[in-house]
Amino acid sequence: MIVKSKRIYMEDGVKDGFLVIEDGRFCQFSARTDRDDVIDYGNMRLIPGIFDTHNHGTCGYGLMEKGTKETIAGYLKGCASQGITAVFPTAERSMISAVADAAAEHMEGARILGIHSEGPWLNRTGEKGIRTGWPEVSIETAKQMVSDGKGLLKLVALAPEIPGTGPLIDYFLSEGITLALAHSDANYEEAANAYKRGFSVSTHTGNVMTGMHHRDVGGLGAALLNDDVASEVICDGMHICPEMLRIYFRIKKPEHFMMISDCTPFSGAPAGSYKGFEPGMAINVSEEGFVLTDTGRLMGSSQPVLYGIRVLIETLGMPMETVWPMFSYNPCRKYGFDKEKGSIKPGKDADFTVITDDYRAAATYVSGIKVYDRKEGSVFNPEFLKEWAQEEMLHE
Repeated sequence: MIVKSKRIYMEDGVKDGFLVIEDGRFCQFSARTDRDDVIDYGNMRLIPGIFDTHNHGTCGYGLMEKGTKETIAGYLKGCASQGITAVFPTAERSMISAVADAAAEHMEGARILGIHSEGPWLNRTGEKGIRTGWPEVSIETAKQMVSDGKGLLKLVALAPEIPGTGPLIDYFLSEGITLALAHSDANYEEAANAYKRGFSVSTHTGNVMTGMHHRDVGGLGAALLNDDVASEVICDGMHICPEMLRIYFRIKKPEHFMMISDCTPFSGAPAGSYKGFEPGMAINVSEEGFVLTDTGRLMGSSQPVLYGIRVLIETLGMPMETVWPMFSYNPCRKYGFDKEKGSIKPGKDADFTVITDDYRAAATYVSGIKVYDRKEGSVFNPEFLKEWAQEEMLHE
């Protein structure tokens, strides 16, 4: 297969020409070809595939307790429709085993490279949140999570200041699992000590962690001042305002950031109020893309990484050459996939996305196979809106 674009973002620069793909890998780049079986994408940008390591759901599909094999299949297709070629599904504990099984089937859509568990041992709920505590700290639960993951549990996020988590931390690290500091009230010293102990990722940096104050720079300061910490960042301009993003990238080089979506099943849902989340409580999707509870607390994002790419390029003026490693190469390097994925280079897997000028996926390829084409139309779960409408009637 040969694909053509006037803007191909390769490791060694932006190129106008042809990519030859053989056996699922990039074979070579050429400025010209005599073959006539070329897939021509014109001036659309051809970028490395997005690797989203923090994604709870999308397009009406979520990884909650009632998820099924069909749910996971729809989720992976939805991810592909948003330019994602690789993903760490952020699965509820009850779904870890099912996601691991799905990974072995290589369903059409984004490829599962690992599993992310955000919690269950989390502390701070956010600026407008309500404290709910945390479940019993249990080494048996931790071991069950690892067992259910069947070798694919790669990332666990927790709050290190929760009493009794020491043995859990030691256990996860002994299993080769990356630990992320998340939903935490830790001050600077506590967070810094957690990183010294073995935590190496800051979950959605800036969100649901202690902010910077001139007498204690908090969990945020601890993440930004430590280059050994890979910092997840939501770049939708809503979770982190553009001005703060500028500060981030001045304090810490982009090579230390990993763009994530933190998307939920509401990604792609029409703006409106959705009842049924909890009795008497609604989820509200704003025109701007906020996903909020009735209390005003953020409930993940409705915007994919592609939207964040747009913010960084169009609002902050960052070049794509600086941005693309944050959504592809950096996470691949962090989790050990950079030899075969994360950039467009001969010898690597042919994972790439073709995007329009308004930052939407025109086509998504995984190992040289097209897993999404915008000509397919919407891939949003038609049952999702029906289900939430029914729930709304039940609670009225």
